[in-house]
Formats: sequence, structure tokens, C-alpha cells
Amino acid sequence: MEKSGLITICLTQMPYITEKIGVPRAMAVEFPFGMIWGRPGDHETHRLIMRHMLQAAQDISSPGTIVESPLRWPDDLTALRDWFPKEPPPWLTSPEKVQQMMDFVQHGNPME
Repeated sequence: MEKSGLITICLTQMPYITEKIGVPRAMAVEFPFGMIWGRPGDHETHRLIMRHMLQAAQDISSPGTIVESPLRWPDDLTALRDWFPKEPPPWLTSPEKVQQMMDFVQHGNPME
């Protein structure tokens, strides 16, 4: 895609790994895993990340460059978890279901 002139950029939460993989350009976002775009429903943060990402895609000229997002996660550590459901999922309350999932993770074939 890059050879055809289409600029690509990767968002990453693990810049060290991204550097080793070797992408044309990337922006590191230091947010909790699984929430690289911000909290669910936080459309303003989603837009800000998109704007910073597009600006980085335009500004980066050297292959393999990784820039840091200027955005930071809120200092309040409860904000890391306050979007979680108040009740655990039903399967988590059943030791048998948890064991089935662990068995699948360790030995299952994800293609089945």
C-alpha cells in the first residue's frame, strides 16, 4: 500500500514491539489495554486520537518512526476500571465454565 502512495499509520500500545515489527509509521497511545481509543462513549477523545493520528501520518517522513500521543489517561486510577460492568459475566461465576474456557485457551483450536 505504501508503494502505491497510500500512507499508513499504526496505533500501538506497545511501541517496543511495534519497533521490532517494523511498521512505516506509528503513534503510541499510553492508555489501558483494550481502550486504545479511550473510554467507551468518549467521542471527544476518540476524535482527538484520530486527529493526532492523521497529523502524525502526515508529518512522519522517516520509515519506522513512532511518535507518542500527547494525550494521557486521567490520573484517577479508578477511571481505569469504572467502565467495567458492575456484575461479572455469568460464565465467570461458574468454576466449571472458567475451567472449560481455560482448557480451550490452552489446548483448543481457534479454527474449529
